[in-house]
Amino acid sequence: MVQKKRLVLMTYHIATATYDSVYYIPMYVMLFSLFENNKDASVKVHILYNTLSGKQKADIEQLALKYGNTIHWIKMDDDATRGFYTSAYLNVATYYRIFAPQLINDATDRLLFIDADVIVNGSVAELFSMDIAGYPLCAVKEVTPYKTERIGIPEGYNYFNAGIVLYNIDDWRSNNYHQKLLDNIKTMHSNYWLFDQDALNALFHKSAYYLHPKWNHQNIFYSVSAAHLEKMYGYPAAEVLYNPVIIHYNTQLKPWHYLST
Repeated sequence: MVQKKRLVLMTYHIATATYDSVYYIPMYVMLFSLFENNKDASVKVHILYNTLSGKQKADIEQLALKYGNTIHWIKMDDDATRGFYTSAYLNVATYYRIFAPQLINDATDRLLFIDADVIVNGSVAELFSMDIAGYPLCAVKEVTPYKTERIGIPEGYNYFNAGIVLYNIDDWRSNNYHQKLLDNIKTMHSNYWLFDQDALNALFHKSAYYLHPKWNHQNIFYSVSAAHLEKMYGYPAAEVLYNPVIIHYNTQLKPWHYLST
């Protein structure tokens, strides 16, 4: 009798974060879109959070189980981010993305961090098969950088959006980047207007690998000219605007807001 070989699915390690229930529903929707469009892989999601109810956690676990995936909860306490600069628009959960590669315990060479205000519109397999040796992280350039000289980035260098970041775990830990970021955040404080994103760019603007914009399709793409998109990303504007894999609602206007456009 010939035995059938058991199909072993590749495991994608994904991280996301929310402080409390404010972003719970968007995060649930993001995870649904991720699972629905990546059925050919096993997905383990590492969720960094401060306060969620038992029912909220159970509902997300049930969603993951439906697709054969798993959830790893990482409880963050306020001491980890005490004294970090925040605003009325963003709370300390934005800094959780710099804790994620340090706090997962799994044997993996990479971790994909995805913000909660995202729709995953296709397979992320390409990100988990590309060669990232020599790069601490991979991200998509911000289409309109915010005066980067204020954080020590010289003219001519790029600035990336941190809503979707692919981390090189081995490089991250061997170079102790987590501690370097924490030290910079405490030193720069309110000089980092965009919080952890500024901190990540200050440290990695020279060494990051810049991804195709399909991996972080941003609201603001529609607020600039086609010529600007082509100059910024080096692709035809139609290629930047159509068929994105990851859609990121990265302004203060969210699709779940009343009368949102």
